[in-house]
Amino acid sequence: MAYDKMISESWAETFAIVLLLVGFFLALFLNSAVLAYFVIVLAGLIAGRFFFQRRIAQPIFPFILIIVGFLLGFLLGSIWANKTLLIVLFIASTVASYFLHKKGYLEYFKTAGFIK
Repeated sequence: MAYDKMISESWAETFAIVLLLVGFFLALFLNSAVLAYFVIVLAGLIAGRFFFQRRIAQPIFPFILIIVGFLLGFLLGSIWANKTLLIVLFIASTVASYFLHKKGYLEYFKTAGFIK
């Protein structure tokens, strides 16, 4: 019973640790710096979408913690890629995805006109 309460109160930390491990092992299994750069751009695009979806309605800090957990794990596991370039690509793709969603160039499933 106490374990369930602990998990429900600290769900963001639990997901951050899980995604830290996922990012670490994902980066370890990528044997190329180019693949690491591609994956980090995709992760940044997804992070920008999450920021856009949750910018008003929900608290944003737990999701920032989860995303930083994945990024930290990925950075620790990527031994072939340049860490500075990974951070720059992640931030740039996150900002680009956020503004593309904000301008309406990209839509997500819950928007009214998504399925035509």
